[in-house]
Amino acid sequence: MDTVTLLYTANLGGDIWLLPRLFTLISRERQTANGPVLLLDLGDTCSIDSWVCRATEGRAPLLVLDSMGYDAAWIGGPEKTPIPLRSLEKLYGQMMMPLIAWGSDYHLTKRGQTFALYSGDPVPPGQERYRVRIDRSVHVLPDSTDPVLTLGDVPKGSLARVDVRLPEWTLSAAQMTLLPPGTPPDPTITAIVELVEGEARYYAQQGGGIDESQ
Repeated sequence: MDTVTLLYTANLGGDIWLLPRLFTLISRERQTANGPVLLLDLGDTCSIDSWVCRATEGRAPLLVLDSMGYDAAWIGGPEKTPIPLRSLEKLYGQMMMPLIAWGSDYHLTKRGQTFALYSGDPVPPGQERYRVRIDRSVHVLPDSTDPVLTLGDVPKGSLARVDVRLPEWTLSAAQMTLLPPGTPPDPTITAIVELVEGEARYYAQQGGGIDESQ
């Protein structure tokens, strides 16, 4: 193992039907990785403009991300549409994917290596060997001169990839890929999206109806 690959997304905005095709792209990128892969979502999974988000109070996209094998998802912080606490409580025990509150740290272990992930404020001093900062105010890919690996914002429908050499923890490559037109949807994730949308429709009906065209 000489490389770790970080794949990360953001700004889904409740568009859960984007995820089956995005998963196809993620799967392709995984196949070219030479070591452990960290799959992360940096926030803004929902939007008030999405009926699915309104019906489920933000839970629907997170359930799909969990089924896609995301290692962690961040909530709070710079999000335009925060997810209510009462809604997050309903997710406890339903998902494998950790939900990380903005501003807190999280230690993720893959193949025996532990990665320290921080969001928001500058990374505090510490003894961790592999340190990552998540800063959505940054709109460029990491630079090889960065003392701490910084993951910035990702446009909707795009996948960022960063490869880092181990054990030196030095940047090897970084790229932003827009989902190519014609990318086929993954059938398993398509089925999960259908289930999640069905649940959202049920909640919408219980709440007096929600316009699904929005």
